[in-house]
Amino acid sequence: MISRALHIGLALAILPSAALAEICDKERPYWSPADGPATGLDELFHIATTLPGLGILGAFTLALLTGRKLYFGVAALFSGIVCLGLWYESRVDPSGLHALGRAEGCVGDLTLTIWVLATLTLIAFGSLSILWLRRSGQNG
Repeated sequence: MISRALHIGLALAILPSAALAEICDKERPYWSPADGPATGLDELFHIATTLPGLGILGAFTLALLTGRKLYFGVAALFSGIVCLGLWYESRVDPSGLHALGRAEGCVGDLTLTIWVLATLTLIAFGSLSILWLRRSGQNG
């Protein structure tokens, strides 16, 4: 009876650490515990190198190089959607994966990334509205 309870207790103690190891292996395969816990700046650089982050950088590059309203709109849309998605993931966290990654140290605080993306969204919308007003003033 005691050995069965001991086995169940050991299995319950091992399961969370295995789940945490799987989270970090899937979420941040290049992270090592020797690197220390991830920071907000690490998260910002991580997002900037993912496909959505590269899409945002590309849209802003096209918008700044061409000055077209379409590209400013796309940049605002991309950065706004990614910002809301990260906010939802970090604050609401319906799956609990973000909290597990933070506990392990492989996922950092997303506050800096959310603020940077919100600022980029506002800059893109501001630029879009300035272009819209400037062009409509020329036509009227």
